[in-house]
Amino acid sequence: MACRFIPLHGLWMAAALLAAPPALGQTAEHVNQVRAAQGAAYAVSDATNGCPIVGTDMFGWPGSMIRKCIYAEGPREKRLPGLVYLLAIPPDTIARWIEGSCARQLGGAAGCFRTVLTCGKLNSGMMLAISGNVLENMDPTTWQNFFFRNGMTVSIGGQRNGTTTPIPLDQQEALARMADNQITSIPSGLTRFWRTRPRDSAALFPTSGAPTSLGTPAQRQKWLDLVKAEILASLNGPRNRLLDAWAAAHPVTLSAGRCPGDSSP
Repeated sequence: MACRFIPLHGLWMAAALLAAPPALGQTAEHVNQVRAAQGAAYAVSDATNGCPIVGTDMFGWPGSMIRKCIYAEGPREKRLPGLVYLLAIPPDTIARWIEGSCARQLGGAAGCFRTVLTCGKLNSGMMLAISGNVLENMDPTTWQNFFFRNGMTVSIGGQRNGTTTPIPLDQQEALARMADNQITSIPSGLTRFWRTRPRDSAALFPTSGAPTSLGTPAQRQKWLDLVKAEILASLNGPRNRLLDAWAAAHPVTLSAGRCPGDSSP
């Protein structure tokens, strides 16, 4: 992405809390760092509609946390409109995720919090798009249309990604509201905020059911559902397992204070 892309209950939650190593304590500094990083969300800062909370559930996501953003990017002669539904996540929640993953997966490496936060910001602009068009700039002046579902780039409804011509907002709205069964591919399977692959999730959590491939409708739906369930669980639970899986896949690079490529150790 451009550099500007089920709550836990009862005994299960208690067991998770007992089993997990203690996270680094929540600090006001960390929360403030996340809040500042969220300023990179250009679909919010450049919105023309104020990005209101929609209030109605969408694809199983809680309407109380969904913002509908209508925005535009690019120079005047190449301006593209965008319409996207973003999950509004409080900064203290994201700070808790990072603190916990740094403690569990990276041994509390020096500078870990800032490194992981920076990687999330560079990869996603701190935007988790549950559906809609996330405009991305592959160079300073050329913006492209990319459609998302559950924080991942998808091909849906026959609309090509990477186009540089304006798409009418009513068409974008229709695409954003299409059912999951209209998704014909998930090109990379990488989630946001961080670049978690299905195999990363399967490696750290072998009983999660994460698919090894995304070539069939059933496999794609499994990954869409699993990613949504993990994110929803993390909003009120003790950890973000998608973040843990990403961090566990790249401990050497992250411990060195660098953002990893997808194949980095």
